Amino acid sequence: MALNFESLLEKFLKDELTEEELKVFLENGNTPVNQDILYRVLGEKLHQQAYQGLSMPDNTTRSFQQMLEKAETLESPPAVIIPMFRKNTYLKYIRIAAVLVLAISVTAYLFNSRTASVTQQQSMADLNADKIPGGNKAILTLSNGAKIILDSAANGVLARQGNTNIIKLTNGQLAYQPKGSNTAGEILYNTMTTPRGGQYKLALPDGTLVWLNAASSIHYPTMFSGKAREVEITGEAYFEVMHDTKMPFCVRANGAVVNVLGTHFNVNAYGDESSTKITLLAGAVKVGKGLANTLLSPGQQAQITGNSEIKLSNDVDVEEVVAWKNGLFWFNGVDLPGIMRQLSRWYDIDVAYEGDIPPRHFTGHVFRYLNLSEVLKILELSHVHFRIEGKKLIVTP
Repeated sequence: MALNFESLLEKFLKDELTEEELKVFLENGNTPVNQDILYRVLGEKLHQQAYQGLSMPDNTTRSFQQMLEKAETLESPPAVIIPMFRKNTYLKYIRIAAVLVLAISVTAYLFNSRTASVTQQQSMADLNADKIPGGNKAILTLSNGAKIILDSAANGVLARQGNTNIIKLTNGQLAYQPKGSNTAGEILYNTMTTPRGGQYKLALPDGTLVWLNAASSIHYPTMFSGKAREVEITGEAYFEVMHDTKMPFCVRANGAVVNVLGTHFNVNAYGDESSTKITLLAGAVKVGKGLANTLLSPGQQAQITGNSEIKLSNDVDVEEVVAWKNGLFWFNGVDLPGIMRQLSRWYDIDVAYEGDIPPRHFTGHVFRYLNLSEVLKILELSHVHFRIEGKKLIVTP
């Protein structure tokens, strides 16, 4: 008699699936009903610590290696993605769950690629160092050039700029609080900069919320006046703009200009990426560079290349675009260099390549607060290996 999905999951966790059962398990793992079963069963086991393998990452890794070896024998292996846990899963157990679920995703992808040898598995124990994930780190540069390290600054009023107090709230967010008239006096500018391994949340003087990703910056006035609210960014930022029809909001990045009234959007303008990407989640924006411009609707993305050409993409996965803000790496067919650029920014490492690295693409989700070694363990399932020398991560075949 055929086993139901929950029974197959139980056998999967014990590494007892036959080749045929493994194929059925992966073919059916992506349906909504079976995803609910996956979340429930794994959540129960993680909460009760009933499954020893999940509390021992080395055992879990060996289990997946054995599963890979079995999968190599399948004549027509399926490709299926089993997604990350929902947000309300117990956080103290999610670190290992994240490793588990991404491993399932990478494994399923490898069933289709079938281009690597499973005999080249290298233990991450060879790493001579590890890197902790990034966190809330930023430097605020005031109009007079003075700098405030925000992650170590105490809560409360940090400085006064003209008629505005700069406040660090109890949740770590930076905010601006006008004192007295907002119309008199010189317009002063501040710059918030996040290092590699940093991110920060900011409330601009008008109440607009900004999330800065790692290795990014935003330059803005401490008080908005005139006909427009203008800011300039480098790197990546997500905006939730306060609506004001009398004073439109404008973001400048890499020569591109984003004009909005009130909306939610993401700007990715890293210099080491092939294009500047503006993705709209809600509302409407106008994107322009040079003589080219276009209007975006929710779910659309404008990609701007160095020659100012604007390419419009429809039905973009906005969850993938803003995953960084929500604490996730989101890999959707991302190649290895693309992943390395993300890891470099978040873990403050330099990446070098050694030897003939086979082409790989990855699909899956993993939490950004895992240590670097935990992420690399999963990537190693695709038969690419790594070593760390100081602040340098070296990728090897």
